[in-house]
Amino acid sequence: MGTTAADGHAGRMTTSTLAPARVPMQTATVTTRPANTHTTTSRPTTSHPSATAATAGQVSSDRVPLLALLAPLLLFAHGIVEWVDGLDTLDDAGGLGNLGGLGGLAAAHADGALSVAAGVLLVLSVAGFAWLTTSLGVRLRHLPLAVPTALLAAFGAGATGAVWLGRLTGLLDDTIPSVLASGGAVLTGLALAAVLVALALEGRMPVGALALAAIGALLLVLPWGLGPLGSLVLLIALAPLTRPESAETV
Repeated sequence: MGTTAADGHAGRMTTSTLAPARVPMQTATVTTRPANTHTTTSRPTTSHPSATAATAGQVSSDRVPLLALLAPLLLFAHGIVEWVDGLDTLDDAGGLGNLGGLGGLAAAHADGALSVAAGVLLVLSVAGFAWLTTSLGVRLRHLPLAVPTALLAAFGAGATGAVWLGRLTGLLDDTIPSVLASGGAVLTGLALAAVLVALALEGRMPVGALALAAIGALLLVLPWGLGPLGSLVLLIALAPLTRPESAETV
C-alpha cells in the first residue's frame, strides 16, 4: 500500500508539472502577432511620399525636352522659308516673283504668303525660346536668375510678336531700324544665354554644349544668311536638355 500511494503521488506530480508547460508556448505565439501587424502598418507610410515626389518631378521636367527640340526646329524652318522668300529678288522671271513680299493684309492675301509664314515661324520660335528660358530658370538652385531672365525673355517674345503684327497690318514698314525689328529676338536670346551660363556654372550643363550654343548664336547673328545652319548647331547644343531632370540630378 505504501508503494501504490507513492506511485499515485508521483503520477500526480508528473501530470501537474507537464500541463503548465503548454502555457509559455501559447504566450510565445501571441507575442509574435503584434510584431507582424507593426510591420504591415508601416509600409504604406514610406512608399506613398516617394512615389508622389517622383511623379511630380517627371511632370515638371516634361516641357524642357520638348521645348529644347521644338524651338530650334521652328527657327530652322523660319530660316528656310525666309531664304526661299528672298529668291524672288534674285530672279523674278523664274516663277518665284509672286511668292514673297511684305505689304500688309493685301500682300498676305496676294503675294506675301511666304513672308507671313516666315513671320509666324519667327514669332513661334522666339516664344518657344522664351518658354524654354523660363523652364530652365526653375532648375537653377544657387543663382537667382529665374525671375529676371523670365521677364526679359517674355518681353522679347512680346516685342517680336508686336513688330510682326505691325508689319502685317501696315502700321510698320521696312524702314524701321533693325534694332527694333530684331531687338525682341535678341533680348530673348540674351536671357536664354544667361540661363545656360548659369546652368553650366552649377554643373548642370556641359561646357562643350555651352560653347556650341555660342557658335550657333554667332552664326545666327552674322549677315550671311546662315540662319538655318546656326539653328541646327543650336539644336545640337541643346541636346543635353532633352534628357529628363530626374536623370541629371538625384
